[in-house]
Amino acid sequence: MDDRKNRVLMAAAGLLLAGVALFALFPAFRENGERMKQVKPMLEEADRLALDYNKVLSGGEEYVGKYVLWCVQNRSEDEVLYKGDMRARLKISNYRFMPIFRGSKHASCSDMLLNIEDVRKTSSSSGMITAEFIYSRE
Repeated sequence: MDDRKNRVLMAAAGLLLAGVALFALFPAFRENGERMKQVKPMLEEADRLALDYNKVLSGGEEYVGKYVLWCVQNRSEDEVLYKGDMRARLKISNYRFMPIFRGSKHASCSDMLLNIEDVRKTSSSSGMITAEFIYSRE
């Protein structure tokens, strides 16, 4: 009888701990749901426009204010790269909110939703795109 009683008590304790964990995680799930409601129209615009780095660079001011969903490698504030390409650099105006890229230099990148703020041609053949970080699928 004691063995059965111990199993019931252990099961009850397990359920109680699971309930406490779910209660603690609920605000995070709710916040993420609210965030996704805000981001969904931006993601839909980014999917519809399907802009890549070169198209934005060649289009100049035409794409300012547009949303893009790009694979971004964020190694440091001075090394934010479109698809990890050293020639396709990005300047992120709100860099401190961006997640740092985890992985080797030659590894893949993370999908990030950005809002194009400025497009500049430089003296070299490349240019510089400034964007605001909005969301990461990571």
